[in-house]
Amino acid sequence: MKISALLVVYNEEALIERCLKSLSGAVAEIILLHDGVCQDKTLAIAEKFGATVIEAEHRGALEFHFPRLLALAKNDWVLRIDADEFLTPELKDELPRLAADPTVAGYSFLWPLFDGRKIISNTWPRKLALFRKSRAAFLSIPHFIPRLSGTIKKSSLILNHQPAYNNFSRANFRKKYLVWAKLQAAAYLQPFNEVGKFNYQASDWPGTVRWRRSWPLLLLPAEFLITFWKNIFSGAYRAGWLGIRVSLQFASYRVAVNYYLFKLKNNKVLC
Repeated sequence: MKISALLVVYNEEALIERCLKSLSGAVAEIILLHDGVCQDKTLAIAEKFGATVIEAEHRGALEFHFPRLLALAKNDWVLRIDADEFLTPELKDELPRLAADPTVAGYSFLWPLFDGRKIISNTWPRKLALFRKSRAAFLSIPHFIPRLSGTIKKSSLILNHQPAYNNFSRANFRKKYLVWAKLQAAAYLQPFNEVGKFNYQASDWPGTVRWRRSWPLLLLPAEFLITFWKNIFSGAYRAGWLGIRVSLQFASYRVAVNYYLFKLKNNKVLC
């Protein structure tokens, strides 16, 4: 079965070649969309690897562009990958076998934590990265995970995620995660018919989003606890204190989204 690799990037010349090299020979096509006007050599590097290259309006989050990439993909199996990720040799070798299984709609892979210098946990978390687009429904909301109809298999194979910085530091949380939280909160307040979609059949927001839109502050404590314990029981406990700390960060992100949603609903300036 052929696979389409889909990437949304932003000025990633330092990392993109590593990612694309790992895809070489493993996928039938690469579609790379740049979020805004490219200001470095990212697109030139991508073209050397035979990627289809697109420049789009800057939106600040890859999910805003992903329905477009899904529609453009020529193959049913798609690999959702970022510039700071790359296939291990084992995952690269196994991709054809994974995509040949007719009983599976998608696969999640181990996604080791990396502090900018070394791997600090290789047992958690996981990322849903390989799936059939015919089984996927998607909304253009930051951090929206594709919803699949069918079996999602947990693979022991590893998708490496190694940015050039500590993705889970406090400084990076303020610099990146809070920006995403503002974008996500603003996206929730859009009329549903204006939200980008792929194969999403419902005529309104999911129930959880409707509740957040109605009572963002009231649900804030519950959102924090649910997100925290969900991550702990999904495997964070195996990473010890590190897993607890990262789970707290994920839960804090959820709190930030609700807080910004409240401020936007009440016409308050975000800062």
